[in-house]
Amino acid sequence: MRKLITGMVGTLALATPVAAQQFGSGDWAASKIGQTCYVFTVRSARDTSGALIFRFQENGFNADFSYEYQPWPGAQGAPWGTDDLVVLEVDGEEIWLGDEMLTAEGPTGYGASMTAGFVPEMIAAISRATNSVAYSMDRQADGEVVLYGLFSNAGFTESIKQAGEWCNFDPAALPSS
Repeated sequence: MRKLITGMVGTLALATPVAAQQFGSGDWAASKIGQTCYVFTVRSARDTSGALIFRFQENGFNADFSYEYQPWPGAQGAPWGTDDLVVLEVDGEEIWLGDEMLTAEGPTGYGASMTAGFVPEMIAAISRATNSVAYSMDRQADGEVVLYGLFSNAGFTESIKQAGEWCNFDPAALPSS
């Protein structure tokens, strides 16, 4: 998990002449690299993996939310099927925002990304959480829901606030991108 985040931040830092700013609180962290701010989980619960990642350009434009899958050692191939659906839970209760995520294979591996216009609702959902956020997949062929990542919300509010200060935006009032 830490390798995924460290690699992401390290790779981006090498690609830009600007030094990265970093901040951590609880189980979340924020980083600013160039003109982009990131807010991400730094650990997942036991027996789960991956990371939740928010990205923001200056003034909060082009906001993005994604889950980046981190495979277990020896795991190969796609972690889910093309017909499988994202299920998001906050404090053990399913929320509708999972319907707004699409899975794909990208340059860093498998993941799922949220439709941009719904990122403010995801920020609000995590901000209201009292305990955790879960990323699961409804495995259509198997008829079961499989938990991939379980994350504490501890430190989220502080980390998103720091990103807002660095990139000049209000997390509670993102602009339409």
